[in-house]
Amino acid sequence: MIKAILADDEPLVLIGLKSMINWKELGIDLCGTAANGDIAYELICEYHPEIVITDIQMPCSSGLALGKRCQNEFGRLPVFIMLTNYEDFSYVKEAMHFQAIDYLIKIDLSPDSLVSALKKAMKEVALLKQQNSSTENTRSSLLPFQERFYIRALNNLFESRNQFTQQAKEFHIPLQSAGYAAASLEQIPAPGVQSDHTLDHYHLAVHMFQELLSRYIVCHCIALDTRYLAVIFEIEKEHLTDWKSYIQEALTETLRMLNNYYNVTFYTSIGRFVTDAMDLCISYYDSKQLLEYLSDKNRLLFWNDDTDAHNLHSTFDLSLFRKEISQAFEELDEHALHETFDNVTSIITRNQLRLSQALDIASSILHLAIALLPNGTNAVSAIFQNEPDTYRSLYRKTTPAAIVTWLKILEDGLCETFHSSTQNCKNYLVSNCCQYVTEHLHEQIVLQDIADTFAVSSNYLSQTFKKHMGIGLIEYSNRQKIEEAKRLLQESTLKLYEISDMLGFNNSFYFSRVFKKVTGMTPKDYRNKT
Repeated sequence: MIKAILADDEPLVLIGLKSMINWKELGIDLCGTAANGDIAYELICEYHPEIVITDIQMPCSSGLALGKRCQNEFGRLPVFIMLTNYEDFSYVKEAMHFQAIDYLIKIDLSPDSLVSALKKAMKEVALLKQQNSSTENTRSSLLPFQERFYIRALNNLFESRNQFTQQAKEFHIPLQSAGYAAASLEQIPAPGVQSDHTLDHYHLAVHMFQELLSRYIVCHCIALDTRYLAVIFEIEKEHLTDWKSYIQEALTETLRMLNNYYNVTFYTSIGRFVTDAMDLCISYYDSKQLLEYLSDKNRLLFWNDDTDAHNLHSTFDLSLFRKEISQAFEELDEHALHETFDNVTSIITRNQLRLSQALDIASSILHLAIALLPNGTNAVSAIFQNEPDTYRSLYRKTTPAAIVTWLKILEDGLCETFHSSTQNCKNYLVSNCCQYVTEHLHEQIVLQDIADTFAVSSNYLSQTFKKHMGIGLIEYSNRQKIEEAKRLLQESTLKLYEISDMLGFNNSFYFSRVFKKVTGMTPKDYRNKT
């Protein structure tokens, strides 16, 4: 029997976790529950569990602090499953440093997702006990972020090469192949598949497609909606001269098996070959333009260098609105979002676009919104809760005008989400900044480092913190450092320069100046007075 403990400061969450599944049947002995990190640590010391399920944010000692402490004291066991209300990679990335095997968004929690995470953890426990590597499990934790990376790459949403390179490194994406090509695929509904089962059928098809295609060629499949998916092909050096036939052979065999054994049909278009992974957006743009020229008689098309682009209908380039959209979501700016949507819908109405073009625009906006919003899938589903298939109702629309109406619903819903989330998000940001200061009190604290940690601009962070706390973030940091300095001056015999170094000040002169500014006296006078 594998032992496990649960830690969360919300009693209802603990009750829900305990009653959600049959732990004994799964082979797990639930040893105890804790309302904070300190109690959880005591239970870990007492029972020595192999698995700990803990909230990232808790009183006394956070889940992150608990994980770090256990790693330092106990090594690679126990493994951690993290619970969070926010889909924030900065936390997940930090959690992975101490064997966090998975993370679960509370609002998405279900018996299936919990069991899946536990099985992954149990597998990891078995591997650890055999002294094997946990690389594969870490990779699994990164999969959602790798998929988001690919979506951003295909839609040209990176603001710089440095950002592209840094995220590829963080998400363990090597991108060292000799060349690349992107493909767009449209699934043709199989006869006899009821509309209620369309989504399940699509997910099964995507899974099988990835499984089969990977046998022949290195590739990455990205599910886009209930009908479309994108594929990134990596071309090795030995196939540079025959890359088209190389891809075609792999696709032909894969699509044949899908059709014969699973009754699944895909139309496929492949964009031009590129040597730079950052140019995948060019190849993907090509492939999308070719999609509408596919048919039962011609199910697979390659972009040719001599293709007359003037004969192809223009495809929406989401990167044109990259800056405006990103800023609107970052700052929860309703006005900026309205302006962007007005520009987008005017493209549809003014240019009298075809249905496929309008659908491409709406789909691009939809997937970007899902990627940018915390818990994006659930947030967008809530906006379309009165629609059949929620946000997937987009793919039922039959006219550009209907798609414009659908975009208006999305716009209004996002603005409402912005309005209701503004205060909560800002409070959450400020709270985590304060926690960051506490945890890094003995280091030099730099505004840009904090902004990078929470993936916001330094200006936005500075303004938000000052508005809510009444003082700037660096001033707050200095005050907290001085409070610690006062304690050290009272309780220790450390020299002033030693305290200055311990608290991350550049030099003792600057430390003394800040101390006097905060307290009204020099450190020496304060020590003598007390």
